[in-house]
Amino acid sequence: MKKFLLALSTVAFMAASGLALAEDASGKIQAVDPTARTIQLEDGTIFTVAEGVALDTLQPGTEVTVSYEEQDGQKTATSVMPAQ
Repeated sequence: MKKFLLALSTVAFMAASGLALAEDASGKIQAVDPTARTIQLEDGTIFTVAEGVALDTLQPGTEVTVSYEEQDGQKTATSVMPAQ
């Protein structure tokens, strides 16, 4: 039972650590590619936009804040909101 609880707590810790990896970036959209599901900011940063995040309202020139997770060198946007 102790081994099971240790394993369970280790998995929970690793899952919580993964949530802490989310980062934010801000900038002006330079390009939107709905086919590839990507957006590019004016600084050259490219984000792959996760399924469920609407692309139809994103337009070049819009200031946005992007919440993203980086995995294997690829930035995946989990949220794209107009900058406040």
